[in-house]
Amino acid sequence: MYALTTMKIKTGLAIALFASALAWLALADGALGATGGNAARAKLCQKGGWSTLMDSSGQQFAGEDACVSYAAHDGAVYALATLDVQACQNQPYDGLCVNTSGSGLQPGSVVTATLRKNGSPVREDYPIVLGDGTLASSPTAHFEFPCVADNVYSASATGTSADSLTSPMAPGIPITSKTVQRTSACP
Repeated sequence: MYALTTMKIKTGLAIALFASALAWLALADGALGATGGNAARAKLCQKGGWSTLMDSSGQQFAGEDACVSYAAHDGAVYALATLDVQACQNQPYDGLCVNTSGSGLQPGSVVTATLRKNGSPVREDYPIVLGDGTLASSPTAHFEFPCVADNVYSASATGTSADSLTSPMAPGIPITSKTVQRTSACP
């Protein structure tokens, strides 16, 4: 009977030891898997990659170290998205003409380009982003006749970036251009 009890104890200890080892391996595997995910994110930043990336607030990284640190702490990393509104070379006396372009945007999404006169919207244009994430729209213009001196015109655009490059994928984020401004110049 003593041998049977000793055998039960040894078997119980062996099972407990085996279960402990199995639990330890599962924890170690989970920890290594998490590190691998962060390493993949951080790898996007290396070898100059940081200069073509931005964080989830739409800010471009200042350098590789900033990018790697952000990515290693589970930050969603996006391809750099831009929206640019530039004044046309030839402007009306009383109005504004602009060209809107962009890259890194959500394919098939719509960009809103708004022209304002003295702070109030006077025209909106809705160009569609191409399949490669770029935007190259025709000039958008607003003008008035007769010319009134000192009208202040401005234009800006808003859109959505492409989805994140990291896993799990995060949806695109809002992108806004800088504002172009001019004051009417009557002859």
